[in-house]
Amino acid sequence: THAWTSVSTGWGARGSWTNGKPRTYYHKNTVAALEAIRTMVHAMHIKPFPPHIPLKLEVTYYRTRPKWGLKRETLPCRKPDSSNFQKLLEDCLSPILVPDDAQFTTTIEKKRWSTTGYGYYDISIDEDTL
Repeated sequence: THAWTSVSTGWGARGSWTNGKPRTYYHKNTVAALEAIRTMVHAMHIKPFPPHIPLKLEVTYYRTRPKWGLKRETLPCRKPDSSNFQKLLEDCLSPILVPDDAQFTTTIEKKRWSTTGYGYYDISIDEDTL
């Protein structure tokens, strides 16, 4: 079992066409977020999972509440969506902790408002079973 909290902000991969070919890239803020998460994971000295083991990823994304946000909005149902956060997280974990992000066979995601004043992830990774 691996569980930790990491500070992060950013968006998922973006795409464009250059000379008739698709190009995928990250915004500079996303690259900074990727590096911050990878640095935290490296600093924790967590033993990586072996290849070909099914994994369960449970993650809660804590977002900062915008100043203009409605007080009635109890959960963050605005963009960015969970899939953008998930892809960013999988891109961070796959070279370090998980050999291939295809090993995630179960994913449970939640988006919540942060009470700390900054955005962060709560993450738990376990071996998945039926």
